Amino acid sequence: MGAAVRLTSELGAPLADEAVRGIVEASARAIGERTGIEVRVREVDERAIELEVEAGTLEATALAAELRRTTDDWHREKYGCPLWSHA
Repeated sequence: MGAAVRLTSELGAPLADEAVRGIVEASARAIGERTGIEVRVREVDERAIELEVEAGTLEATALAAELRRTTDDWHREKYGCPLWSHA
């Protein structure tokens, strides 16, 4: 049974940048590999990424939280601002 999760930026369109988009997609897949959970990118646009996670809702939510944390930290370090929100 799979679950879908979506992360959406409240700060413009950061995923319009191909480099940022590539890091976010690669990070999602890497977290899946590390945790042994299959992750597929369902949709990406300039503001959001939606993933299909072959696990339950709890695991999908945890994976999305880790993706948000790691990519937000990376974006802050590289560009000096958050990727997803100011919170």
